[in-house]
Amino acid sequence: MDWWQSWQRRRVLRSCAAPESVRAWLSASWPKPEDDWRRVRFTALDLETSGLQPRENEILSIGMVDVEGGTLREGSAWQSLVRPPDGHRISEASTQIHGLDARCLADAPRLGEVLPSVLERLAGSVLMVHVSQVDHPFLARALRAHYGCGLWMPTLDTARLCAWFDYHPQLGKGRNEVIVFRRLTEIAAELGVEAGRPHDALEDALTCARIFIAMSERLERLSPVSFGRLRRIAG
Repeated sequence: MDWWQSWQRRRVLRSCAAPESVRAWLSASWPKPEDDWRRVRFTALDLETSGLQPRENEILSIGMVDVEGGTLREGSAWQSLVRPPDGHRISEASTQIHGLDARCLADAPRLGEVLPSVLERLAGSVLMVHVSQVDHPFLARALRAHYGCGLWMPTLDTARLCAWFDYHPQLGKGRNEVIVFRRLTEIAAELGVEAGRPHDALEDALTCARIFIAMSERLERLSPVSFGRLRRIAG
């Protein structure tokens, strides 16, 4: 975590207005760069949304699961639907992708009711997502809107981790064109790991976690894997 994020965390913690869930998340200790990856807790997270624009679209579903000791902790799996603000329209194109519409979300909790559970699970963990350009801005916007803070925590991107192998001159094809991040199902099939139903938040989080373990073990066969090394590759 860089100095700016650390300073921002301290600033919010000094505020009496920060709710307990935010304070617990911000005050938690995160791993050191030299820590072996098997001693670090990672939390894979996936979001299903009503579109790809954080300023215009909303989070509709959240799925999370932990990786600890280099093992998938299936008992930690958690998910929640999220009811969007009144009047927010979920496009047919979006519903066709993830199957979520206003009717099935009518009794779901609001995002403000769900976020404390999300932060509780992220406290002291390393956030792990697949293609952070999608999930990270939505979660960061939600935290700013509800708590006035950013997503100030270490984050790994499994798409970047996989791309490192694909484009490393000694390990992959060594191509020079713009790196293309591949889909979870494609990577899972290549690695021979189980892939859940695409565009289901929890199933995608589980697939992301399995891919992370497989890729970290592959990296481990080359040389010891520290948390700092993973951040340099996939952060």
